[in-house]
Amino acid sequence: MKSDAAAGPELRRVHPASMLFFLAKGIKEMYGMLPLLPLLVLWVPRATGLDVSRVVLGALLGGLGLAALLAAAWLRWRRFGYAVEAGSIRIEQGVWSRRTVWIQQERIQSVDTRQNLAERALGLLQLRIETAGGGEKAEAVLPSLSAAEAARLQRLLGYAEAGPDEGGEADRWNEPSAGADDGLRRAGAAPVPIGARGGEGDAPIAGESRSGEGDAPMAISARDGGDDAPMPGDARVLGDGGLMAAPGAERQSLPSESAAPAAARRTGEPVVQRRIRPSDLLGYALTSYRTGIVFLLLAGLLSRAADSGWLRGIDLRDEMERLFGAYAIAAATGLLLVAAWLLTALQLLNSNWGFRLERRGRKLHVERGLLEKKRQTIDISRIQALELAQPLLHRPLGWVAVRAFIAGNADEKERHLLLFPVLKRAEAEAFLRGFAPAFALPADWSRVERSAWSAYAGWPALFALLPAAAGWIWIPDPYRWLTALVPAAVLVYGTLEHRHAAWALEGGQLSLRLGALIRSELLLPGGRIQWHRRTQSPMQRLRGRASLTVSIATGKGARAFRLRHAPHAAVQQLLRQLSWRPRRGSESTAAAQRMKRPHEERIEH
Repeated sequence: MKSDAAAGPELRRVHPASMLFFLAKGIKEMYGMLPLLPLLVLWVPRATGLDVSRVVLGALLGGLGLAALLAAAWLRWRRFGYAVEAGSIRIEQGVWSRRTVWIQQERIQSVDTRQNLAERALGLLQLRIETAGGGEKAEAVLPSLSAAEAARLQRLLGYAEAGPDEGGEADRWNEPSAGADDGLRRAGAAPVPIGARGGEGDAPIAGESRSGEGDAPMAISARDGGDDAPMPGDARVLGDGGLMAAPGAERQSLPSESAAPAAARRTGEPVVQRRIRPSDLLGYALTSYRTGIVFLLLAGLLSRAADSGWLRGIDLRDEMERLFGAYAIAAATGLLLVAAWLLTALQLLNSNWGFRLERRGRKLHVERGLLEKKRQTIDISRIQALELAQPLLHRPLGWVAVRAFIAGNADEKERHLLLFPVLKRAEAEAFLRGFAPAFALPADWSRVERSAWSAYAGWPALFALLPAAAGWIWIPDPYRWLTALVPAAVLVYGTLEHRHAAWALEGGQLSLRLGALIRSELLLPGGRIQWHRRTQSPMQRLRGRASLTVSIATGKGARAFRLRHAPHAAVQQLLRQLSWRPRRGSESTAAAQRMKRPHEERIEH
C-alpha cells in the first residue's frame, strides 16, 4: 500500500553512512545515461563555439554528475524514515514525491540482515523485509542500521527473541528524526510493540511433536509440548558443531557440552543449533558440482576474448601448441578445470564461511558469509518442502545438503534456501527432528520397475546415435571420436536416473527420489502440494506406466517435480490418497485434513 502517511509514531532515521547506499543506488539508476557523456563532450564545443579541451569538459561534466548524485543521496537520506506501528511497519521515502509503504506483519515472510565489509567496519548492517508475492526483490530494505536497532525491529516484527533491553536506548542515528527541514511526518506517539507471535505463520504444524525413532543425538524437550513447549533449565551445546538441546530432555552420551546463550534462558523457547565444521566446509567447497558450470563459463569467455580481439597480438592456439605440442588441447582443458575448481572453491568458502543454523521456537536463523555476512530468519511454517541433495562426488563420502523451498523466498537467486550445506546422511533424521519436525524421512522407498530402464536410458541412447552419426561424418579428425561420447553420456545419465527414481507416501507426506548426477530426496507434505496430475503417453499406456507431477509454491512461482515411468496402478493410488477428502463431521487425523487438494489428469495421445 502506498499513499500519504497518516499521523503515527515518530519516524526514525538511518545512519548517515546509508548515503553510500543511496549513492550506489543512484549510480545504478543512472547507468543507462553514461553513453550521453561522450556525446555531450563532442556536441557542446560545436554548439557553443567555445574552444574547450575535451578532457577538461569531460572532467567538468563528470564532476557535475557526481555532485548531483551526492546531493540526491543526501536528500534521500534526509527524507528516508521508518516506524513500527501496531501490526505493521511504515517506511517513508522519496525526494520529489513522497512514498509511504505499510507492510503488515502477517504478510512478512522473512526479516533478514546483510553486512558487507564496509558496513562491518562501521558496525552497521542492512535489514531486508520480504513479503508473500513481493516479487524478485525484497519489499523493503533499511540500510545502515546498528545491530541493536536491527535486533529491536526484528523483535517487534516477531522474528527474534525478546530481550531485557527491548525498548532501550538506540544509537543516536536511529533515534526519531528531528529538525524542520527533513520533510518527515512526525507525531508524539511512541512506537507500538508488536507481539512476538501472531498471524498465519504461527498456525500449528501437524506432526511437529513427533519424536521419531532411532538413535537421535539430541532431544528438544522431555515433555510432549511441541514447538512452543518451554525448555527446562539451560540449553546446552551437544558435540562439536552439533545440536543444542535442553538438559531436561532425554539425553545421549556425547563428547562435550557447554552452556547455551543467555537468550535461551530468557525466552524459555527450545533452542537447537548446528555449525559447520571447517573440515566439512573445505571438503564441500573442493568437491562441488559447480566446477563444471564455471568451467563452461570460462571456456566460453576465453573463446569470446580470442574471437573479439581482446587478446591482441596473442594467438592462444599457437602459444598452447608451442608449449605443450600435441597435448595442447588436453593441457588447455586441464588448466581451465583447475582455474574453475579454484574459483568455485573460493566462492563457496566465501559464501558459506561460518555457516550456522539455529532454531528458536518456530523461527529458523541462518547465518553465513565472509566478505558479506548474511543472516536470514524464516518461520518454520513457511517451509513448503525439503530436499536432501547428494551430488555424485558427495555420494561416496555420505554427504547430503539440506535445502528448503520457502514461500516468499524472493531474494534468493535460486528457488530454494540452503538450510545446511553438508552433513552426514546418517545424521539427516536427527537433523530433521531438531530443525524441521514436520518432515521425516520415509522408512521404505518404492522403486520404479527394472523394465522401465529402456524408457530412462535405452531409447534415449538410441536416439542420441543420430546426432552422433552426423557428427562422425562432418567433424574432422582428431575430434571425431568425441561424438561417441554423446550416446554414452545419455546412457549413463539415464541409468543413474532410473536407479534413483522412487517414491513413498507415509503420514500424509509424499516423498520423491529423483535425479541422476544429483540425487534428490524430496519431502512434500500433502497440505503444501498446490496441484498434482497424471500424464500417460501411448507408449506408457501399452507398458502400464504413467508419470506423476506435483507442484508447490515458492517465492519465484510454482516449482514442479515429476516422477516418470512409475507403475500406473501406483500412480493412481497416490492420486487417490493425495486427493482424499474426509466426510463432513468425520473424525480424521490432522495429516489427512491437510491433504485436501484437487488433482487433474491429462492423457497424451
